[in-house]
Amino acid sequence: MNRLLFSALAMLAPVWGQTDDVVLKAMKEEMARGKTLRVVGDPPYFFEYTLDDAEFYSASASYGALSLDRSSRVRQPRVRIRVGDAKLDNTNHIFSDMYRGSRYDPSQFPLDDNYDTLRLGFWLATDRAYKQALEAFARKKASLKNMAASGEQLPDFSAAPAVSMVLPIVRKPIDTSAWKAIVKDASSIFSGYPELLLSDASFSVSQTTSYLVNSEGTQFRIPDHLATFRARATALAPDGSTLRDYVEFHSLDPLRLSKPDDLKRGALQVANIVKEMIKAEVLESYSGPVLFEGTAGAQLLAELLARSLNVMRRPITDPDRPLNLPAGELEGRVGSRILPDWIDVVDDPTQKEFRGVPLFGHYLIDVEGVVPKPLQMVEKGVLKTYYSTRQPIPGVDASNGHARIPGALGNNTALAGNLFVKAGQSQPEAELRKKLLDMAKQRNKPFAIVVKKMDFPSTASLDELRRIAGGVQGRAVSKPLRIYKVFPDGREELIRGVRFRGLTVRTLKEILAASDELHTFEYLENGGPFSHVDTGGYVSPTSVISPALLFEDLELEKIQGEVPRPPIVPPPPLTR
Repeated sequence: MNRLLFSALAMLAPVWGQTDDVVLKAMKEEMARGKTLRVVGDPPYFFEYTLDDAEFYSASASYGALSLDRSSRVRQPRVRIRVGDAKLDNTNHIFSDMYRGSRYDPSQFPLDDNYDTLRLGFWLATDRAYKQALEAFARKKASLKNMAASGEQLPDFSAAPAVSMVLPIVRKPIDTSAWKAIVKDASSIFSGYPELLLSDASFSVSQTTSYLVNSEGTQFRIPDHLATFRARATALAPDGSTLRDYVEFHSLDPLRLSKPDDLKRGALQVANIVKEMIKAEVLESYSGPVLFEGTAGAQLLAELLARSLNVMRRPITDPDRPLNLPAGELEGRVGSRILPDWIDVVDDPTQKEFRGVPLFGHYLIDVEGVVPKPLQMVEKGVLKTYYSTRQPIPGVDASNGHARIPGALGNNTALAGNLFVKAGQSQPEAELRKKLLDMAKQRNKPFAIVVKKMDFPSTASLDELRRIAGGVQGRAVSKPLRIYKVFPDGREELIRGVRFRGLTVRTLKEILAASDELHTFEYLENGGPFSHVDTGGYVSPTSVISPALLFEDLELEKIQGEVPRPPIVPPPPLTR
């Protein structure tokens, strides 16, 4: 289930203190009762109840015909219990999420505000969560007994001040008839392009009220809206390779998504780009200067830098069940230079807008009830810290308010909010282009490379992702979708079928120059490979504000692998 988590609407003023909300009342009173009960085994030292009350609407169309029109509502609960103490508890073990007993609590709660039924649901969920915690704690202690001592272990949990934040519940009216007409109209644009194999346009909106109550006194109720429009198209090249492009529009206010004409223009651009891709040349290889222009620079930093600032703590396991988890590219590098010394990076979820435009990564409180503050991630090119949750990690012993989505092994996942990349040395983008071509000329190259769009987040098929990642050492980087040869006279020529070789977060130290113009890239982060749009069930709205980036020397190579056979019979005409 995709839904936006805990991103506050800027137009809402907080209402602090008590509330007569039936859901909150049931959560608080059942938790209070649970804390007083005598139990057999290790007593709980921390309770956390959450519930997401979400309404969804989605519509999609293909070639002017409606293919989906669906509305739903769900109340999704989650209960977490920690036994032991903050130094050592049941979390962060390979089997912390395993439970062998019977489950009596429902996976979804009733939609009516029935106090007694809600209390019953939380009672059953608490019973299961406590039994699961006991099992996990026993397994973890047994694993530790079988392990050789390896120095002092980090604590499993950190303290956080209690917060009370209760905002008004908001539900905005969605004109479903209008949106059905919009997606049908936008998708009909693709009917004029017989070269396309598949295409669609879709609209989705979620309106969620998210609740949290924990045993330390924190409580919140956050209204949370997200609207998304996407148009995408796919074609096959003469050699059978898949060609595609897409465009997305996001808004935290369902009534302020871009105008229908802007959405149609985005769909039209996608259709034209894919049509042009069919005739594009496949570049065999390239080594030389590359310019990431416009939002492509922000996309690159979103994928390489923002994702690497989240360091995963390795779970406890048994000696005979080793976990070969790869180390993060920035793990253990606090104090090291990772960018040029004229670049600073700050993550500031508290900033509501940038140059008059609302920022997608703004939120008031994270999923653990911690209020974020501006965070200096990189100073003069030197890494200063990581994103963190209430689970301590090496170098960061407390939360800095970046727990954005629920995670595994009893913990949550830390992700970016509003990531600002600031270049102390910058120049106009036209000068970057000139410098790009000058470097190509000095190396006797007939052209240079400009990337205008990366495939991040990705809409690729599973087969295509396998081809992109096949044969790559380490983590593969998403392929460039809109990539061009640029010739000395300024002429551009679209190319296709290539991926970067050896492009990692460590390559960012080699950024040669940056533009004085900043570009905002907004996307939904889910923590999955390439942040694929169909991966995971939770999403975190993120903004990266970055200049265009120029590299002196990057490598491109042709994507290898088998390609699917095209359809045998040509398609019927889509226009009369």
